[in-house]
Amino acid sequence: MLFVIVVAAGTFGFVSQSTADSSAESASGHGTLLAVDENGKTVKRQFTFHARKSADGTVTGKVVLRNPAFDGDDGKSFFLKGDISCLQVVGNVAFLGGTPERTNDANLNDAFFFNVQDNGEPGKDGDRISRVFFFDDDPTTQGDPQLCRALQPFPLERIESGNIQVRGLLPTP
Repeated sequence: MLFVIVVAAGTFGFVSQSTADSSAESASGHGTLLAVDENGKTVKRQFTFHARKSADGTVTGKVVLRNPAFDGDDGKSFFLKGDISCLQVVGNVAFLGGTPERTNDANLNDAFFFNVQDNGEPGKDGDRISRVFFFDDDPTTQGDPQLCRALQPFPLERIESGNIQVRGLLPTP
């Protein structure tokens, strides 16, 4: 399995933890990482995501990623909006997988995977996120997002701003 490494970012709303079932696994977050583009300029990679596993095991969520360190097919900063359909929580780390809903790079229109780490409050300078990995760079194949449950942790990078929340399965009282 070939992985293409991409780091990125974006913005959109979250499901409040207080409105979610407190016994469900979930992960959500937003923030910024710094990167150096091909011209040597420091740029901000941004990310926003939320995912929740229902009692029946179904995972729903969204992610938006933007990475100005490289351009998509349209000459603009790489962009990905996707549906998250896989969530595996192990301690304070969540593994996520999904499929693109919209992207500006046809070669990166495949199952994607990333993991996050919640290291308490505040998230800035403590929480971590991995780069986004794609199943492969062949637009004629499609990987299975459910592979997120079998992956080993990807290298994590400390976020410059934002916060990540990871909630494991809690016993019901």
